[in-house]
Amino acid sequence: MDLATIERLMQMLENSTLNELEVSENGMRIRLAKTATRIGGAPPSPSLRRDTPEAMAAAEIAALMALPEIAETDEAVIVAGLSGTFYRAPAPGAEPYAQVGDLIEEGQTLALVEAMKMLNPVEATRGGRIAAILVGDGEPVTPGMPLILLARD
Repeated sequence: MDLATIERLMQMLENSTLNELEVSENGMRIRLAKTATRIGGAPPSPSLRRDTPEAMAAAEIAALMALPEIAETDEAVIVAGLSGTFYRAPAPGAEPYAQVGDLIEEGQTLALVEAMKMLNPVEATRGGRIAAILVGDGEPVTPGMPLILLARD
């Protein structure tokens, strides 16, 4: 289950009258639940404050959910799924995963995004030819930022 699917599930739950949603796919199970609304004069618990890491992560996921859908065309844009640093190669001085003009397959690793000392692969969403690499090696990226442009071959 990819991040985009999880984000869509979160949006669907938020916009529905359901309080919980549980989905299983390919051996992965995710359970989403709405938080109860507080009634009365008691202040919200610290875990519900907007400046907590959980609240900031939820806000970032909500921002990703607001990204426009990209129509299926002859070109596809691969976007960053999280904030971090973009790397074209697995290590300094190593050959890049992909170059402009390379023919690639769906699921192929094209680059990495380092976030919190973890290297996260940027994978091709479909097969095709790399038309452009829109971000330089070592540059910071944010969720939804276009990274690579793919053209149908």
